[in-house]
Amino acid sequence: MSTQPTPQPATPAALFAQHPAASDAQEAKDQRKFEKWRKSLSYITGIGLSEQDKIEYKKGLDKELENYQCKQCVTWRDTFMKNSPAVIFMLDNLKKVGCPLTKELMQCMPCDATRSGGFSPEHGVLLCQNRFFNKRHQEDTMVHEMIHMYDHCRFNVDWSDCRHHACSEVRAASLSGDCRWSREVRRGFYTFTKQHQVCVKRRAILSVKQNSCCTEPGVAERAVASVFESCFKDTRPFDEIY
Repeated sequence: MSTQPTPQPATPAALFAQHPAASDAQEAKDQRKFEKWRKSLSYITGIGLSEQDKIEYKKGLDKELENYQCKQCVTWRDTFMKNSPAVIFMLDNLKKVGCPLTKELMQCMPCDATRSGGFSPEHGVLLCQNRFFNKRHQEDTMVHEMIHMYDHCRFNVDWSDCRHHACSEVRAASLSGDCRWSREVRRGFYTFTKQHQVCVKRRAILSVKQNSCCTEPGVAERAVASVFESCFKDTRPFDEIY
């Protein structure tokens, strides 16, 4: 009786030999991987890139970063509007004064280095998506701008009047958490006596100076000084500085 040889399993090489198309596909796949790696290395080192390639690469990175910052800002905004005691408190009080604030009136956008947020009676609240160094910073900024909105609706603020603007900036800086000690240390400002008041004055003056009606030398400083005592004591709608 004759015996049949035991079949041996095909090796990868043998399989590729039998199926040249598979071999070609694998080679093409490996080539694409290599090109992707080579291109990534070029972008990292700058070697082998034309000036136009570098410009396009930077544009791509900037766009990716902008999209990420916007998505994060929107996610945090929505979370705070549902879960932050301070934000929810301000939302409730804005309703009471006839100015309900919706997501559509609180937009995330990129800004320059001079601000982290803003309020416009015509457009609502601006959140500067590229200026927040952590989640708490965005929360404080939201409360800050909501206080401006509250003042506008509750007290009929004339933003072209430097004293009106100064009063709202004093209140917003004091009540929003913008001048908590840890924030001042991060900025490089800290004292052991009346640190909060010193911060509020400085931050209010900086903001009022950005008002086109208050840019003359000394105007912002005088406006803040003239209203500071009364406006610092006014913690509405909070019972106290939170």
